[in-house]
Amino acid sequence: MKKLALLLAVLLAFSLAGCNNANPGIKNNSSESISGEQGSESNKSIPEYINADALARRSYELRYLLGQEKFTSPDDISPSALVQFAFCHIYYENLTDMPSSGNKLRTASADDIKLQILKYFGSVSVDITKADLYNSGKKQFEMWEPHYGTEIYYDTEIKRAGTDTYKVTAVFYSDEAKTEKTGKTVLTVEDSSGRAIIKKMTSSK
Repeated sequence: MKKLALLLAVLLAFSLAGCNNANPGIKNNSSESISGEQGSESNKSIPEYINADALARRSYELRYLLGQEKFTSPDDISPSALVQFAFCHIYYENLTDMPSSGNKLRTASADDIKLQILKYFGSVSVDITKADLYNSGKKQFEMWEPHYGTEIYYDTEIKRAGTDTYKVTAVFYSDEAKTEKTGKTVLTVEDSSGRAIIKKMTSSK
């Protein structure tokens, strides 16, 4: 019994020594695109819902389909572009999945539009009734469905930019082989209660 008690004491001592060398604040870095010293805020894993591919597509929609080259806040986006972005997302997850032909009239309420804006941009101060798509007589939004359907080719990378902020860089190409670059966007998003909220964007050739 004495030998057993001694053995248990030795094992306990080794176990405690091992715990003293462990830092519970350090997590494995599961993303190669994140840089920073081990244990720092920038080294934590990027949540799955901060999706680089989805956000690259949002930047393509804003830049190439809606003509927004840059903005430092969603409030800087024109009411017409913001409403059309929101309007299309009521019916399609990706605007590039929309038909490339046809003639379909869509309608939406102000609440429908506001819900989509809140989903992608958070709270904004833009007066959506200033948009071209607003029918003041009927007090609703109307849109002939645009022919945005197309294939897009891109490379994308996501990096942590702050405690709850991320930068998504996307390089777009005109061909599947990615031999001809058409431009680049950098989208800044914020993690807001488990949602990726678009905060600003820049673009270049």
